[in-house]
This record gives sequence, structure tokens and C-alpha cells, in this order.
Amino acid sequence: MAPHEFDTGLRRAELDPHWPRPIDTPWGTMALFVLEGEVVCVQAFCPHLEGPLFQGSVAHGEVTCPWHGWRFDLRTGRRVDLLRPRSGPDARPLVRCEVTSGAGGTLVLRAPREAAHETHGPRSL
Repeated sequence: MAPHEFDTGLRRAELDPHWPRPIDTPWGTMALFVLEGEVVCVQAFCPHLEGPLFQGSVAHGEVTCPWHGWRFDLRTGRRVDLLRPRSGPDARPLVRCEVTSGAGGTLVLRAPREAAHETHGPRSL
């Protein structure tokens, strides 16, 4: 396994499509979501006040933070509830990991490409 990869030890069949699964990784706590059969991985806590995104409601490929209603596209990580595009902390996208299948059939995460996790990234549980 390459140093920029993390084997979750989980198989796709172990994930509940109705309940995201938080998981500790070398990059902080991330959450695995199942969208139309595809597994996506984003930071588990909202960049706004670290609300638990993994406990938020999911609809149409978006997650809504249960604390203050910020909405994010789970595939791109972009915030979708802004009326117009902004820059700065309010528009910071979610940290995401690419999900692949390992040799043993387990889900493997690739290190996030976004630099945001270095200063405001996901925390650990």
C-alpha cells in the first residue's frame, strides 16, 4: 500500500446506503456515503463550526449540515446553498478522498488533493 493510500478494511457491502459511516483516517475523520451505488468520501465535520456532516440529511447527492443548514455536493465537495459564488471560508469545499477497491476487495482511500485540510481540515473523533 502506498503512503498516500489508506485501506479502510471495509467492503462496500458493509456500508448502509441510508447512514453515512464516519471513519478515522491519517487525514482526520472522513465519512463514507453511498450515492446511487457509488461510495464517496468527504470530511465528516462541516467546515463551518464542525457540525457532524455524517449525521446530516442526504438528498439528491447533497448533504445538509444538521447544525446550520450548510449544503454540500458530495461528489465535488462544493457548497451549494450560496446565492452567488464567494471566496473565503464560507466557500471552502469539503476535503474529499478518492475511493477505490483494494486487492482484497476492501475500500481504499487516496490522500485528499485539497490543501484545505492542512489548516481547517477534518478533525478526529
